[in-house]
Amino acid sequence: MTFEPDRLGESKADLAAALQQLRKDAGLSQVRLARRSNMSQTKLSHIENGRSAPSLLDVELLLRALAAAAHVVSELTALARSPSDRIS
Repeated sequence: MTFEPDRLGESKADLAAALQQLRKDAGLSQVRLARRSNMSQTKLSHIENGRSAPSLLDVELLLRALAAAAHVVSELTALARSPSDRIS
């Protein structure tokens, strides 16, 4: 399954799912992506599972490490800035 930015919703859960899907599509483990993004695997797991909300910087670091396309970066960083549906 590949990431479809057109299907992205407006919630933080959608952001978490999109980040996880991008990682899987890139064929990376959480450990490898966490290392590339300079964050712990635990933090990445919490982000992907919706247990913690990523900061805008977290999202940017992850997308850079994933070499995400410009339109994906634009959509996901906009969603990361959105105050709605904050994960607690």
